[in-house]
Amino acid sequence: MQNPPAARPDFPSTHSQRAGWFWIALALLIVAAFAIRLYKLSSVPAGLFWDEAYEGLDAFSLFGQPFSRWPLFFTAINGREPLFVYLVHLAQAIGGPTVWSVRVISAGAGALLTPALVWLGWELAPLLGVVRRQRFALWSGLASLAMLWPQTISRLGQRISLFGLLEVLACAALWRAWRTARIRWWLLAGVLAGLSFYTYLAVRLLPFVFVPVGLLLLWREREKLWEMRRGLVLFLFAALITAGPLLLHFARQPEHFSMRTGQVNILAQAGLSGLLDNGLEVLGMAFVRGDFNLRLNFPNRPLLDFFTTLPFLVGLLLALARLGRPGYLFLLSGLGVLLIPTLLSEEAPNFGRSFGAYPFVVVLLVLGVDWLSEAGRRIRPRLGTAVALVGSGALLLATLLAVRVYFVDWANHPESFAAWDTGYTEVAEEILALRVVDPSLRVYAGPLLAENPSVEYLLSGEAAGNPPQGYDGRVCVRVATDRPAVYFVLSALDARGEPLLTSYLPQSSARDVVWDASGAVWARAVEQPAGGAVVFPEMQPLSTALDDGIGLLGSQLFPPAGMAAGSTFYTRLFWQVSGPPSADYTAFAHLLWRNEGGELVQLASADRPPGDGSCPTSQWLPGEVVVDELQFTLPAELPAGELFVAVGLYSPEDMQRLSVSGTSDGQVLLGPVEAQPTP
Repeated sequence: MQNPPAARPDFPSTHSQRAGWFWIALALLIVAAFAIRLYKLSSVPAGLFWDEAYEGLDAFSLFGQPFSRWPLFFTAINGREPLFVYLVHLAQAIGGPTVWSVRVISAGAGALLTPALVWLGWELAPLLGVVRRQRFALWSGLASLAMLWPQTISRLGQRISLFGLLEVLACAALWRAWRTARIRWWLLAGVLAGLSFYTYLAVRLLPFVFVPVGLLLLWREREKLWEMRRGLVLFLFAALITAGPLLLHFARQPEHFSMRTGQVNILAQAGLSGLLDNGLEVLGMAFVRGDFNLRLNFPNRPLLDFFTTLPFLVGLLLALARLGRPGYLFLLSGLGVLLIPTLLSEEAPNFGRSFGAYPFVVVLLVLGVDWLSEAGRRIRPRLGTAVALVGSGALLLATLLAVRVYFVDWANHPESFAAWDTGYTEVAEEILALRVVDPSLRVYAGPLLAENPSVEYLLSGEAAGNPPQGYDGRVCVRVATDRPAVYFVLSALDARGEPLLTSYLPQSSARDVVWDASGAVWARAVEQPAGGAVVFPEMQPLSTALDDGIGLLGSQLFPPAGMAAGSTFYTRLFWQVSGPPSADYTAFAHLLWRNEGGELVQLASADRPPGDGSCPTSQWLPGEVVVDELQFTLPAELPAGELFVAVGLYSPEDMQRLSVSGTSDGQVLLGPVEAQPTP
């Protein structure tokens, strides 16, 4: 195999001057990378997405735990390797449970990816026969900023960006070890490779990138491979020792190893036809249509644009033409192997699952720019210089375009409000602002709010001791009768909650707090002042004590007109809480008929947790009145005579009813309701 031509100087000046320009340019690239990745990090994207919030919650849960008990695998949101969560935990120690704390690790890794790619370009240049090594390395760093792809990944508070960084560092260190044969680089490459296994499941394919390269070296450079045997063994040893704890965890719990891959496997879902369809989508992701997921891309925008398509194609064709050289084979192998995760999974092309291929796209792109420049130089030196300047300008313009698309078009996309859980994030910020004024303020959050992970995470710091109380105004509301309170209502989901609350709290006021992308009101707040009146105008008073701090304050029956068969009978119950209940109970409402012998016969029933689980009794607080509604369908035949509704609560574990004062059957009889016999 012929040795590649010796590298020529990048600048016609002294070595120290060349080095000085190189380091100045590198410093400017690093500053630009951090500026682009960190600018408005807490507000663009505007909300904290569900998966990001889970990363934050898992990281926050590590406080108070000794490091020896930190999980090696987190099972929420389809299972995750731990390194990103660990680093977010460290960020939270500085910034608390904030949006910034979740995203700064990913953004920082994305920024560091620029100098890492400069290093990788520097190490690959001799293997690729690149003449101007400094320029090639700097172009690799600039190209890392020239696509929207890494920008969206870097500012998504998940572990994909960290995987990309460690992948590049491990590859750069490994090629440096191969070139210099120094033990320290073999060991560093092994540690970085092992550490990368703690980032993202796609890294499991990274070793296969080197299989074709290893076979080629075994064929063509067997003597050098034998000389490197000690370093290779040390590399493998360091990698296995570093990755060992996680690998041992997977050996003990193999279901964690395959958790996510089994869920998204396209072959299991759609067979060979699905795989073929995916193949077409993956082939077209660079030029035709990219990821449709707004969180990972401007929907359907391809990876490459006007400025980057031609040099990438030139680099790809050059690599195919020189497939027999290790450096070129490495680029093609990396591109192909690390596209497998999106090829074999649903929703292809997925820019997150395929991010491992990104460094290889960058180097192929730069390879094309470099070849065009050198081809021009062979024709005329000034032409080569002009092409190099045009190539640099194209990469710079592509960078500016990617920045504009991200911060203008992508950030203001009409679907971003829903995609990034912006409404939930803004409600959480509103609650935090209210808590600054009054830390003891009781807050109630309507359907899907209290249990939303974004809300839970952002309130897991100082507000953790007084979390928002959940309810669903469509079926259940909780009314604080002894203190000021704020009730958040999701306008689009719950049209009944606000009217019901304002009828019970006549001195309350309501205001808009969140608007969606179209300007429509998304959430409102009903604010009850201290000492404000609390009334229940439709309630028929019936003060009855039950066990466990619960009483029935009253009720309202809503029998259908004419009591027609198949119609719905509504029962509204007003539970009064005097002490915190100790368990979650199921509420029941049974339609009973008193027969001629005086016995009560059940005709219809409704049994469910209060609020269908949105108002569980274990969360009820003293001083509340919980207004719950149960409904059942009237039977086909109704006997003549008196009907009653029996209500109460029971434990679902043993079906034991809470005792009711003055009764022996654990139920309160409501009625009678007159019914006409079915003809």
